[in-house]
Amino acid sequence: MFLTNKLFNEELCNGSIGVITKLIDENCIEVVFPIKSGINQVIVEKTTAYFNFDGAPAHQTQFPLQNAFALTVHKTQGLTLPHATVSLDAQMFAVGQAYVAMSRATSWNNLEIRSFDQDAIKVDNAMLIELDRLKQKFNSMYSSV
Repeated sequence: MFLTNKLFNEELCNGSIGVITKLIDENCIEVVFPIKSGINQVIVEKTTAYFNFDGAPAHQTQFPLQNAFALTVHKTQGLTLPHATVSLDAQMFAVGQAYVAMSRATSWNNLEIRSFDQDAIKVDNAMLIELDRLKQKFNSMYSSV
């Protein structure tokens, strides 16, 4: 998984999933990423972060990549995945999180739900109030027809 937003021109952003295909040298690797228009092959270079540690200047140099055997729902937000496997269980803690998890796949055929707990579906109360308002409006408009 790519961890920065420095390759927008290459249609890549934080959270893009790719495959390392070639080690060029100790500072550069070749990575391929699926994008909407096909496959994007890019050279990813190490980056250096500068910070203070216990009051002393420090730095860390590494590739802006992370193994991505599994992703959090928040990390996948905004992505379209060719296949998604989700567990809708007690780990779902935020309003709309189950929807985000399920809507990352391109179709129902590409979505696998491993476990389902009805309590994983959390909805904002303001949305439920608005839904009731719209239902009442609809019923009042079409009940006289």
